[in-house]
Amino acid sequence: MFSLVKTLFLKDLRLDLRQKFGLGSIFLYVFSAVFIIYLAFGEVDGRTWVTLFWIIVLFASVNAVLKSFVQEDASRRLYYYTLSGPYSVVIAKLLYNCVVVLIIIILSLALFSLTTRYPILSSGYFVLALLLGVLGIAANFTFVSSIASHTRQANTMMMVLSLPVIIPLLLPLIRLSIKSLGPLTWAMVKSDLTMLVAVDLLIIGLLLLLYPFLWRS
Repeated sequence: MFSLVKTLFLKDLRLDLRQKFGLGSIFLYVFSAVFIIYLAFGEVDGRTWVTLFWIIVLFASVNAVLKSFVQEDASRRLYYYTLSGPYSVVIAKLLYNCVVVLIIIILSLALFSLTTRYPILSSGYFVLALLLGVLGIAANFTFVSSIASHTRQANTMMMVLSLPVIIPLLLPLIRLSIKSLGPLTWAMVKSDLTMLVAVDLLIIGLLLLLYPFLWRS
């Protein structure tokens, strides 16, 4: 199974590197969004910085991750069906999407920090929130993409499903990031971290539980 996951992961990587407009569009979107915010606001306060940062990450991730299943037609899915199992495919997609979201977060954070003042004081908890956000966003949008790819109006379904399912993850992410603007103790962030871990595990569990049924359809 590990070798299949590795092969499928490298396949997605080669496809994106071959089609350079995919990764280029991510950079262009993030750069344009940050530049527009810089022209419109200049310096922003900490709460606004956190909110705008996660909004940019969210919409950049929508464009980058939701295509993971939709870009593959029925014949290619049938080909995968003859070579591997559902868990190999979905785990490879999830890992690759985690890498894509991590790149988006690093790029957004770098550009945001260059154009505005970096306001985070408790960087350790903020980095932990970023890592949990990477896993949660990738799992959410992988789940949505796997469902939308089996419908006739895939792009419409992605837009309809993606934003509602991300709200339970986005709210504790923003709360924890706002708390990271000042000094923190474990007791102050325990509830938000617990919520983030629970949401991540729930989405990953649903993805692994339901994808084999989608795989056979």
